[in-house]
Amino acid sequence: MARQTRSQKNIQVHNNNGKGLHQENTEVFDDNLLPDASEIKALSEIDPEILNWLKLRAEKEQDFRHKIFSDRTKILKYDVEGEMRLNYLGMTYAFLIIVLGMCFSGLLIYWEHIITGSIFSGFTIIYAATLFYKKRSSTLPPPPKREK
Repeated sequence: MARQTRSQKNIQVHNNNGKGLHQENTEVFDDNLLPDASEIKALSEIDPEILNWLKLRAEKEQDFRHKIFSDRTKILKYDVEGEMRLNYLGMTYAFLIIVLGMCFSGLLIYWEHIITGSIFSGFTIIYAATLFYKKRSSTLPPPPKREK
């Protein structure tokens, strides 16, 4: 069955910068579903039906692990789908804002407010460029660090 061991070591460290204490923590967790053969033999002497009981418990544990893995996968799938839906919705609204801004600036130019329409059109183009640049830069992985 599950065995857990934990060990801690404190090591004195002396170097050019001075001396100090180095701590090392080791933790081992063995999560086997069945005990060792020697333990099974000892347990079967106490109760002859223990082997069937252990098999049944191991099957239930394995089914539980598979179900939990399946549930985690479903949760991750729903999360990714929701994030993609929000991204598409945001990009659609941004596109509509840009188109409406350009139409409004065209309308201002048509009404002979050329300077105002041009400035509004320029801000709309700058907004579109920064929006798509932010979207593009947020999806790219960071560049690798250069070593000197």
